Amino acid sequence: MPTTTRPELVVIPTDTRSVIRETRLHLGLSRAMVEHRAKVGTDYMKRLEGGRQHQVDAARLRRVLAVMQQATARGQVPATLTARLARVGKAMAKGGQSPARR
Repeated sequence: MPTTTRPELVVIPTDTRSVIRETRLHLGLSRAMVEHRAKVGTDYMKRLEGGRQHQVDAARLRRVLAVMQQATARGQVPATLTARLARVGKAMAKGGQSPARR
């Protein structure tokens, strides 16, 4: 019988959702474009940004964050927003813990 591995689920804080949304809007990327580049399903960004999913697959979230970070490297994004996105990325790399507020 084949073994199945369950996806690693992480809890997404509200501030992480807002950073992803603000970055996407600032860059002028549509939800569909981010979904396509990150290779996640349709309506994934809508559910992620809207808070409908309290826990998400860590691998998919990392792909979305990687797409956002690549886009910020190419686009004109304020340093504060870039720093917030970097903190979210580091938190996900550490296992999905929420970044500390300052």
